[in-house]
Amino acid sequence: MNTIQQSEVFEINQLLSLEKGKQNRNRFLEIVEKLSTIRTDDKYPHNFIYGFPGIGKSFEIRKHLENSGIRHVMITGNVSMFAFGVQLAVINYLNPHQERVIVFCDDVDTLVATESSCNILKSALHGPKLYTYEKSLQSQWNNLSELQKEAIKHHQDDEKMGFQVPTNSMSFLMVSNIQLPTDDEVRTAREKNKSKSSLLAHKNAIRSRCMVQDFSLSNAELWGWIADVVLNTDCLNEQNLTNEEKQVILNFLWENWIYLTERSIRLIEKMTIIMKQYPMTYKSVWEIDFLK
Repeated sequence: MNTIQQSEVFEINQLLSLEKGKQNRNRFLEIVEKLSTIRTDDKYPHNFIYGFPGIGKSFEIRKHLENSGIRHVMITGNVSMFAFGVQLAVINYLNPHQERVIVFCDDVDTLVATESSCNILKSALHGPKLYTYEKSLQSQWNNLSELQKEAIKHHQDDEKMGFQVPTNSMSFLMVSNIQLPTDDEVRTAREKNKSKSSLLAHKNAIRSRCMVQDFSLSNAELWGWIADVVLNTDCLNEQNLTNEEKQVILNFLWENWIYLTERSIRLIEKMTIIMKQYPMTYKSVWEIDFLK
């Protein structure tokens, strides 16, 4: 759709929001495209990307990594520190020549949830570049696969509990719905004697060890990001929507933004399904299903 056609449907504030959303999304796509140039011997080989859930972050990263042929492994970060360490042990065990590998950690909220988890992650990212799990494995052992057991044995020291995984060959790409605090936020928390200031400091230390990209979008920018995806990608091709139908959906979001129960690409997909299933009454169904 060209700008003239859009201006006939969208008001000026929507066009401005679309442009800001597009700028943010293009910046995100630039970051994704640069992933293939990262080297483990770079000073800051790790990325931490924050953004609202459901706007296509993980989808775009996964698509790029798969299409580029870059050596990578996708793991979940929304697990216990033990389970996360097991995943790293397997990755390193299966990489005997220590080739550079991108470890794409989707949803790392748990990894930065406590001071202890932050300390373990800090050590894996910078300095010793070791993931260290220091607790007994006895209660966990029977739940592991044979490959996981072999990987852990490979990283054990007979004189110590737990296991250690070298992370020198790993570039961590972490995606999160939690924003790491800035220096000023930590300083303000300390001045107010907030009880959580220590945890904030540990999270801030994770920020200092990574290239951090914060996509903290305003409501207008988030609508613009979603609108850019709807108008300029093939995400809705299966539903075979016309440009006019896409505009109807986006206008409904714009007009009802503060009342929506969710704001994501998934919501758009659900709305398109309803539009096709109930061509005469879809707006009423949207109001019932998606407004507070």
